[in-house]
Amino acid sequence: MAPDEQSLRADLVSARFLSGEDRNRWQFKKLEWPFVYINVTARDRREYTLRLNCSGFPMNPPTGTFWDLSTGCRLTFDKWPQGGERLQLAFKPGWQGGDALYIPCDRASIVGHGDWFAQYPQLIWKPAKGISHYLEVVHELLQSRDYVCAPA
Repeated sequence: MAPDEQSLRADLVSARFLSGEDRNRWQFKKLEWPFVYINVTARDRREYTLRLNCSGFPMNPPTGTFWDLSTGCRLTFDKWPQGGERLQLAFKPGWQGGDALYIPCDRASIVGHGDWFAQYPQLIWKPAKGISHYLEVVHELLQSRDYVCAPA
């Protein structure tokens, strides 16, 4: 097993990750290296599955998108989380063809955004925080007042 996969596997059983699961913030679904699938819970208790490419973990940040586990494909854009300006910026299907979230801790999104290091230092990938860092950023957005609850 490669060192990056070993690191991710260790991170998935860390106190920080398990604490997020215990608090119903996220739930590990499966690992198909280099992809990990994790459900993140929104304010309305809806779960959105993230498919994160973790190659190079933890030194390289993950990159990911919303995923439909039942079809094995990226979640259709009409089913992505909806909301106000913050969510529209972070979860914009047109960015990278929908293959990456537009957040500072995403590997694909930080490229070309050198100003983010000064603007959003708390959101820049920190290897020591592990996969939970990415999940915390997404969870916070899904818990915010900016998130529009899905119709029942």
